[in-house]
Amino acid sequence: MKLIFLLVFMLSCATQTLSLKESSLLPYKEASQVSRISEGLKPVKITKVLDKREHRGFGKAFTGVQYAETPIMFDQEMSTLVKDYFTNSLHARGIVFAENGVPLEITVNKIWVEEVIEKFSPELARCHVDMEFHINLESKKWSGDYWTKFTSPGDLADGTERLAPTLASCLNEISEKLVNDKKFINMLR
Repeated sequence: MKLIFLLVFMLSCATQTLSLKESSLLPYKEASQVSRISEGLKPVKITKVLDKREHRGFGKAFTGVQYAETPIMFDQEMSTLVKDYFTNSLHARGIVFAENGVPLEITVNKIWVEEVIEKFSPELARCHVDMEFHINLESKKWSGDYWTKFTSPGDLADGTERLAPTLASCLNEISEKLVNDKKFINMLR
């Protein structure tokens, strides 16, 4: 009887969602570069995060004994997650944030991470992120569109453990592309 209860419990858990914590968004070493900006630039303020994703979830994993497809969620809303991530990420690169800073808008076209399970291969995670950044000042405007894909390394560990670092690797690569864009930096001079 206990065995039946345990199996029913495990199967019912597998059909829910997989919740990731924002604090688990730490990139893999090979995608963890942080380019520092050494010059003094105008401060920035993220004013808006627009969600233009086709799929509103963050991705999918395969959980439970039967590898049930399970949606991935975060404890926070997507707009809050993106705003917090890029505030911290850009601050770590030397960009200052202030209430009266240059208004930066972020448009999210795609944030997707998924567990990849293929026969006779190690479990992996793969992400795809596509975002636009916009600055609209009275005298000048700037827009940048950045996308990246990343696939985690694989071994015999469970692929769900790779989801958060894989997504963080994609987001970190977007941050790197942004701070290395000379036109973006020129807008902040």
